[in-house]
Amino acid sequence: MPEVPYRKIDRYSLQGDGEWNEDALVIHDAAFVYGVVDGATSLSAYRNPVGQTGGYIAARLAAAYFMGMNPNRKLEQIAIEANQALRQQMVAEGVDTEEASNLWSAALVVVQIHEYSIDYVQAGDCMLLARYKDGTVRALTHSQLSHMDRKTLEQMAGLRAKGVSDPAELRSRLTPHLMGNRAAANTLAGYGVLNGDPRFAQFLEKGTFNRANLESLYMFSDGLYTEGTNWPDLTAALDSLGAETCARTLYAKEQEDRMLLEVPRLKISDDKTCVVLHLE
Repeated sequence: MPEVPYRKIDRYSLQGDGEWNEDALVIHDAAFVYGVVDGATSLSAYRNPVGQTGGYIAARLAAAYFMGMNPNRKLEQIAIEANQALRQQMVAEGVDTEEASNLWSAALVVVQIHEYSIDYVQAGDCMLLARYKDGTVRALTHSQLSHMDRKTLEQMAGLRAKGVSDPAELRSRLTPHLMGNRAAANTLAGYGVLNGDPRFAQFLEKGTFNRANLESLYMFSDGLYTEGTNWPDLTAALDSLGAETCARTLYAKEQEDRMLLEVPRLKISDDKTCVVLHLE
């Protein structure tokens, strides 16, 4: 294997409308480990002494664990250790970890590239796509939150039908529903997410696929796609325009749709983070 497993890397992270960019990049060339982490702020009002949100802290803690990992260790082990460390930090900060809506959490997708194969771990709604030399695009993951998101948008549509149109009021009215979603984390009725819950290990998705005819890998947070996104179109745009242009173009469109009408969503603009690897 060469010093790095790629001939080209494209990485970019764009802050959305939040006060912090709660996404984080994972770039660890020495271990051939790459990925993205997407923090989710708790529904409580927690801020640390410098004003950082729980989602910001969770994303950076998880990213730091992967960026410091020994190349001979497994991604699954690192994810579980990061989850344990996050719980310890929440307890140290006085967070009531028995209440799901208080938990800091993070979605993630991380790969480790080997000579003949690629290992990956995934939680939440971060995505991993692969493109092969014949142009085939393969989704290695799915959004574990898609079924929850659909129900949330149905609730939003119902509120709009009753005359509620302001995005801030819509989110406020949806808070009880969102709290229910958080309670479903790391359960069979919900989704897997790194949030300090010991059950996380049972809901972390993981796997290995071979590198035969594999050309490129794409890892990105949910701010870069919607439920109807066409994966071949997105990978083609990332290849031709680059991650920064794609993220900024989408951000501009979202800002023009500040009432959330053209593309129904909870936030005007979410953080957008992407790593593209064109392999050797």
